[in-house]
Amino acid sequence: MSKISGIPGASQVLEFSEKIIYLVIAITLVVMSVISLISSTKALANVVVHGDVILGLTSVLNDILFVIILMELLGTVITHLSEGGFQLRPFLIIGIISSVRRVLVLGAQLSTTRRLSTVAFDHALIELGVDATIVVILTVSLFIIQKIRSQSTKKENETLYGELETKMGSQH
Repeated sequence: MSKISGIPGASQVLEFSEKIIYLVIAITLVVMSVISLISSTKALANVVVHGDVILGLTSVLNDILFVIILMELLGTVITHLSEGGFQLRPFLIIGIISSVRRVLVLGAQLSTTRRLSTVAFDHALIELGVDATIVVILTVSLFIIQKIRSQSTKKENETLYGELETKMGSQH
């Protein structure tokens, strides 16, 4: 029986509480995703019927990318509940999606704006550059993590294969 600060069973209560909180978070993410998808569908229908297609589609794309971010967060919560521990990969993906989302929205806004001051245009270009840099950095980080994971898996497989060969050899 584990003790936290001398209280028997405290670890189990806290672990159970953590799982309940994560479950509530997961349900909230699902509800948010459904509401956002319904809103996006209505907005898309509204754009088709009567609206500025470019701005409307940009807004819908923004909403859809937001739903993808919510789903990545949900996947992270599910992974945490089933496997435990902290997963870095989903947060890198979320960062990439968020930055791409901002680039797409800002690019669409710039393309539809007729008159833009030089200062506002310069700020927009700087923001685009920063977001693009973030995408590159996060993508490289994701690649490095994947590479490390695949090397780790390869080493684990080689170790298991070696143990299996040793056991098989000792049986003969």
